[in-house]
Amino acid sequence: MLTSEQRNEARKQALINAVFHEGRADAKAVVKKLLASFPELKRSMKDAKAREEIFNVVSEICNEVNSLSYEMQVKVLENEFNITLKDLKIEKASKTREGLPPLPGVDKVKKVVTRFAPAPSGALHIGQVLRAALVNYMYAKEYNGKFVLRIEDTDPRRVKKPYYKWLLEDLKALGVKWDEIVYESDHFEIYYKYTEELFKKGLAYVCTCSQEEFQKYKEEKKACPHRETMDKLEFWKKMLNGEYKEGEAVVRLKTSMTHPNPALRDPPLLRIITSAPHPRTGYKYRVYPLYNFAVVIEDHLSGITHVIRGKEHQTNEEIQKVIYKAFNWKPPLFIEYGMIKLPEMKIHKRHIRAKMREGEILGWDDVTLPTIRAFLRRGIHPETFKQLSLHVGVSKSDITLHYDNIYSHNRQILSKIAKRIYFVEDPYTLVIKDVPRPIEVKMDWLPGKPEAGYRYYILEPNSKNEVELFISKKDIDRLESCANRNATLRLKDLANITVLEVKREERKVIARFHSTKIIPGITKIHWVPTGDLNVAALILMPDGSTLRGYVEGMAQLLENGEYVQFERFGFGRVDRNEGELIIFTFAHS
Repeated sequence: MLTSEQRNEARKQALINAVFHEGRADAKAVVKKLLASFPELKRSMKDAKAREEIFNVVSEICNEVNSLSYEMQVKVLENEFNITLKDLKIEKASKTREGLPPLPGVDKVKKVVTRFAPAPSGALHIGQVLRAALVNYMYAKEYNGKFVLRIEDTDPRRVKKPYYKWLLEDLKALGVKWDEIVYESDHFEIYYKYTEELFKKGLAYVCTCSQEEFQKYKEEKKACPHRETMDKLEFWKKMLNGEYKEGEAVVRLKTSMTHPNPALRDPPLLRIITSAPHPRTGYKYRVYPLYNFAVVIEDHLSGITHVIRGKEHQTNEEIQKVIYKAFNWKPPLFIEYGMIKLPEMKIHKRHIRAKMREGEILGWDDVTLPTIRAFLRRGIHPETFKQLSLHVGVSKSDITLHYDNIYSHNRQILSKIAKRIYFVEDPYTLVIKDVPRPIEVKMDWLPGKPEAGYRYYILEPNSKNEVELFISKKDIDRLESCANRNATLRLKDLANITVLEVKREERKVIARFHSTKIIPGITKIHWVPTGDLNVAALILMPDGSTLRGYVEGMAQLLENGEYVQFERFGFGRVDRNEGELIIFTFAHS
């Protein structure tokens, strides 16, 4: 049997384990920790009887810990063992290398300046946000630096007016606050000025080769015929004046056509686009900078000190470095991280656009999508994305992120703030006979937080001393089992009943009132009042399905956007409270 010291250690480890696993301590994990602290117990574990006794004691301790609310577990851990939640997170981060490591090169700059540069070609995707947006933002804040939001809108065929506003909305919803916002489409004249400078230096030329022709020159490591014949300003001005059509000419940087890296053999800098007007400038400009040219100029003008981005940009980095060299500018420090693999979220923006055009989805916030606005709409809390960003960090190794990773972080946040509520799907009517008196029901919106208020109902028996409730169809097997065994069943927060008969064809269950006193260990189900004490409800599910049923009447007090926890089901959010109908979105179990 365990000593008092060993029991105390088991209790501490159970609390720690529970705090890190949504309030549920795992006995096996606690036993492992106990054996690490008391190696002498390993000998006892070889004996079957002693091993069983140890597991039983630890299981009892875990059950006691699991009966506490999450908030109480954190409080007890601090009061009894002087261990705070912050201490645990710091320790875990040191062991798992989660979080942001020190930013290199800080001592070589006056002020850290980072940036996030999305294109307004659709709503933000989780893959863009976790590292490109949040990592750059958090580094700037950590070092009291500057965070620049730059809108990369130099391809009028891809960008659309509504997305400009959406980018800002999504970032604000995540708590991202930029110090400066830059629109690349405001800087065409600046791009033209620097292009002219390259021509004057003899470092640029107009190329009218087709893509196939230039590709052949690259493979053969030969200069195209225009390299030395169209490197004068007059040819650049012809591009600006409209003497070439879209696809007929580009501006290229003179590097070396024998460079070991084919991508660095005279890379293109600007091209002509006349097939679509720009949403901000219309047809005013016809020559548009390509990605790498615009990036170098904008990073230079904004004084970006650290470019933190995915390793898929390695080729772009090399191209950008030769552009920096052409202008005799000092490049920023490039920091590259691995890819975030999202196997369950492979849908691309082009697929989303196609689905919208076909009417399969109605917007970028459709709950089936992995966009930020869809996740937020479902009930994924903004703080979850920050925690995930710290979790994935800036490691150069690729990392795989599953929905379960997102839900685990979100569950810890919502369990403390989501209002509890009962939802009954596909309801059956439960008739409880022999109810001796009106039953008053008082249930906290947030367990352990009386200041958050409560739901209160008075259920009055009819003239036959009966009370009717709605119960979920998915619980009918449980009730039928209780009826067959003559077992007592608990209606959560209400009363105990004895199930007499289940009438599946009539969608009705007959039961007898038993008592109100809590009986440990019996089956529990939830319920919703009938009559005027409920509200019709729809729950929009991430798989595209819709659940229909009722929520309890006090749900009418919920505001749009509030987080909820459907008892025995999962977490969600109020999408629209229409009074007679409440539409919820489902986040996860």
